Amino acid sequence: MPSGIYKRTKKTKRNVYFQKGKKFSEEHKKRLSIAFRGNTNGKGNKGKRLTEEHKRKIGEAEKGKKHWNWKGGTTLENYSNDWTDTLKEAIRQRDDYICQECGIHQDELINWVKKLDIHHIDYDKKNCNPNNLISLCRKCHLRTNYNRNYWINYFKNANSNSKSRK
Repeated sequence: MPSGIYKRTKKTKRNVYFQKGKKFSEEHKKRLSIAFRGNTNGKGNKGKRLTEEHKRKIGEAEKGKKHWNWKGGTTLENYSNDWTDTLKEAIRQRDDYICQECGIHQDELINWVKKLDIHHIDYDKKNCNPNNLISLCRKCHLRTNYNRNYWINYFKNANSNSKSRK
């Protein structure tokens, strides 16, 4: 049988609420209506509007340290004066304009991102040492925003392996 189509058995026929050609009494329809009232069938709050007070409470509940992606306020730090377009271009050139994670070339990038991002391996915006910087495409760079300890170890090991090969 084609995928997505299953053979109906007597058991599955019994589980179907509304079978073709079956008529329900008005009393039964009313009981079904009451039973399903308020049931959104997994649609959650779709179509419902939140009050301003409720929106404010949600915002307060997920603000700052309570937010799931809180990193201790590190995003508020400024970059050092060494963080220039010249430095970023030098890192891209050093890496041959290739994403060091997936291997895509800068010329192959599509959409509005036409240049490789430069990533700080230790996530310290002040540390602009070229050994701490690596070229990544936007897709790979966005993945490095989660599980930072993993990515720090990953890139440090990759960096040490590439030095030992040379």
